[in-house]
Amino acid sequence: MTGGVEGPVLFTTFERYLPLPRVLDRIGQVFGPALEGTGVHWLALDEATRRQVALHVLAQVPVLWIWDNVEPVAGFPAGTESAWSTEEQEELLGFLHALQETKTKVLLTSRRDEHIWLKDLPTRIEVPPMPMTESLQLVRALAAKQGRQLTDIEDWRPLLAFARGNPLTLTVLARQALRQGFKTKEQIEAFVTRLRSGEAAFPDEAGEGRSRSLGASLAYGFEHAFHEEDRKKLALLHLFQGFVDVDVLRMMGNPAAPWCLPEVRGLTRGEGIAFLDRAAEVGLLTAHGGGFYGIHPALPWFFKGLFERCYPAEDLAAVRAFVEAMGELGNYYFSQYEDGNRDVIAALRAEEANLLHTRRLARVHGWWDSMTSAMQGLRRLYGHTGRRTEWKRLVEEIVPDFFDPENDGPLPGREEDWELVTEYRVRLAQETRQWAEAERLQTACMDWDRQRATSALAQSAEDLESRERTIRSLAVSLGLLGHIRREMGCESCVPAYEESLELHKLIGNRAGAATCALNLGHALKNLPTLRDLDQAEHWYRRSLELCDESDRLGRSRCLGQLGLVAYERFSEARTTGRAREELLRHLAEAVPFYQEALDLLPADAVNELAVAHNQLGSIYGTAGDLDHAVQHFRESIHLKEQADDLYGAAQSRFNLAIALFTASRRADALEYAEAALRGFESYGERAGDRIEMTRGLIAEIRGG
Repeated sequence: MTGGVEGPVLFTTFERYLPLPRVLDRIGQVFGPALEGTGVHWLALDEATRRQVALHVLAQVPVLWIWDNVEPVAGFPAGTESAWSTEEQEELLGFLHALQETKTKVLLTSRRDEHIWLKDLPTRIEVPPMPMTESLQLVRALAAKQGRQLTDIEDWRPLLAFARGNPLTLTVLARQALRQGFKTKEQIEAFVTRLRSGEAAFPDEAGEGRSRSLGASLAYGFEHAFHEEDRKKLALLHLFQGFVDVDVLRMMGNPAAPWCLPEVRGLTRGEGIAFLDRAAEVGLLTAHGGGFYGIHPALPWFFKGLFERCYPAEDLAAVRAFVEAMGELGNYYFSQYEDGNRDVIAALRAEEANLLHTRRLARVHGWWDSMTSAMQGLRRLYGHTGRRTEWKRLVEEIVPDFFDPENDGPLPGREEDWELVTEYRVRLAQETRQWAEAERLQTACMDWDRQRATSALAQSAEDLESRERTIRSLAVSLGLLGHIRREMGCESCVPAYEESLELHKLIGNRAGAATCALNLGHALKNLPTLRDLDQAEHWYRRSLELCDESDRLGRSRCLGQLGLVAYERFSEARTTGRAREELLRHLAEAVPFYQEALDLLPADAVNELAVAHNQLGSIYGTAGDLDHAVQHFRESIHLKEQADDLYGAAQSRFNLAIALFTASRRADALEYAEAALRGFESYGERAGDRIEMTRGLIAEIRGG
């Protein structure tokens, strides 16, 4: 693509944590098909090789790559802790340096010069103020939204001049003027005069997206739209990180809570929405509807100033109320997800920055219950969307807060939270196939849960409801121990699952019981000494019955396993030389189960989508439909890498290598097999069986 042919425009936004490996995914998405035409399979490459290939491609193709909103990489506003580690920041910087040797032009956007992070690497271009003609268009559009038509725009020129071409300042000013019904030139000039008198109170820090005119505009609206008693209430918005839910304000003023904040005590939802709508009218917020609001990225400094004037630094009551309320919200969304309501993921996405902020504040002040409550919400968000690396980092950071370094036991007074963080560590150990470590940690956790549940289980039925949480904890702990033992190939997983199932039934937890039934099906399907496909199918169908109709993810998992049972029956029938008609019948039964499972899955259920695509790849590969097999395997690899599931990605590469080898595409098969081997080898002896199998496949491909 040379000789004057234009290349593509790429866009990447850094609104959330995005390390270099994920940045490079943009290259794979755009150039992947073209690379495959040259024999380079992007999904078969490791991270280091992808970087090299990306630079090679960008050295040949003229590309404009826009990196938008890069200020969070170094922390924004100034002094804020960055989500990127120092090493990750340097890695991004090193890649930008390397791009200088290519045909790529990178446009970075930021509200500041980023000299601390980028140093003298970029050429800095200051964006000029909005031209007067465009300012006029903006004011007319704002007036039209409020049902007004501006007949003499010349009357508004004093306001446009005061805004100095700042779109946010102009938007805030125009809303306030329109809201107060200003129409004549005299009214607008008097308005601007009052604004100018307030400019001196605000330092001009345009480098952080601020100006005196913006500060004066916001202060004017603040003073004219709110009474003195509302000031402390509005200052609480400083605690929110870009997104405001009116229900959090309400929880901060819950009269029954020990942290109840007087400024919002007994606030009703209607009162809260009316109050926040007033803030939106003067430009302090953006109303999204339903009690949800956004804070413009340039405005946190304004709320910070209000907060510091209203709440002395030594008074932590407001901070504590916010942390407790957000912790309750994190727990609520976690419970909703556990009960099958996957729609809460959208809310968790919106609340992510607030939950992370809550976690930081709680750690600083030692409010451990609130910290783990916020973690529960993040756990479901990151787990559902496959953000393993970020979750792992959050867990590792808090291990010293709860664990005695001598024996891994709980620190005094932190036993409850220790149990929860132990579960986090266990699940991370599972994902890296450290089964002995996972069993060690989970056995200690299960013993702790059983000790606490002994008295609850001895009570009569009418008393069990009050102890539901204790019994549920033991049930979950047993289920997780069963899963670990199943992966280790131990038949003792079955008693753990069965006891967990009974406990979930005892407290009426259908979702938990459905999970146990699903895991019993796994044990009866996967363990050679227990293998019974009829019984496995029974438990999968039982799990499907227990799933609530609204639990699309849970139902999808059951349907996927029923499809796998059909495929396993095909494999057994083929091994025993059964008739072709029977083989085709089993395959035909498997495909609809998987297709229905895929249809039920939301687009952000990365882990489950990856599994379903992998299984469909295997089915189509077995049936000789290579095109569909390759399509599904590649999608599975992409999703597993997106979720940082390197072991799963290696497994899908291995399966694709087999399909390609069977179709006599040896060169492609060898590339994917070697990539699978590199993936398995990164796990060392924990993936010894897979390493041996993959080496055998490579030898077979080369020897043919």
